[in-house]
Amino acid sequence: MTALGVIDTAITSLVPVGSMLIANAMNTNGLALNRFRSDVLAHVGEIEAALALGAEARSSVSPYIQASFEASLIPAIDSLRSLGIVWIPGLMAGMLLSGARPVYAAHLPVCRAGHDFCRVGLTSLTSTMLIRGRVFSPAEQLLLQPGK
Repeated sequence: MTALGVIDTAITSLVPVGSMLIANAMNTNGLALNRFRSDVLAHVGEIEAALALGAEARSSVSPYIQASFEASLIPAIDSLRSLGIVWIPGLMAGMLLSGARPVYAAHLPVCRAGHDFCRVGLTSLTSTMLIRGRVFSPAEQLLLQPGK
């Protein structure tokens, strides 16, 4: 967003916006990985049965990847519901009181909301795709077991 000129490069703009983006990405990542872990642990028998029948490791956990991805998007989707009533007026008022230009104060909340949703989706997708291969040994045996 700074490279495209949407956000000023001043430190007073970068620090608050950047910290909010990082905090939300960490929350999304935690939700996705926690859901994936709990789903895999709840379905160890089904995953191992699929592996025993010759299924690929990646396909045996695909339903749990999808479920964790979808579950991690719930807070972002819920926050979009209050976008026009709470977020945009609140952010605009705060920015105007801090001395920002009115045009900048008007378009930044909308850009931030779109960026937040994209960031949440990419964070969740990346973390679930990376963890998918880490729950299996090189011999495609499930490493994540209950009680471990």
